[in-house]
Amino acid sequence: MTTTEKYLAMNNEFCRLRDAIYADVEEADEDPKVQKSVEMALGVLVQYLDYYKELNDIKTRQKQ
Repeated sequence: MTTTEKYLAMNNEFCRLRDAIYADVEEADEDPKVQKSVEMALGVLVQYLDYYKELNDIKTRQKQ
């Protein structure tokens, strides 16, 4: 597995996690503090993906 393949796999799993957290279902309202913590944790994951991509000089492009 190349670093680009690993990055793409991590990114795909992150997208699946994000989509699972923000799925369109009826559920109880979360405590705003917990919601903020979840958003901050997702932000850390995005920062790590960006760091990994930059560190390994991975070039990607957006899907059209």
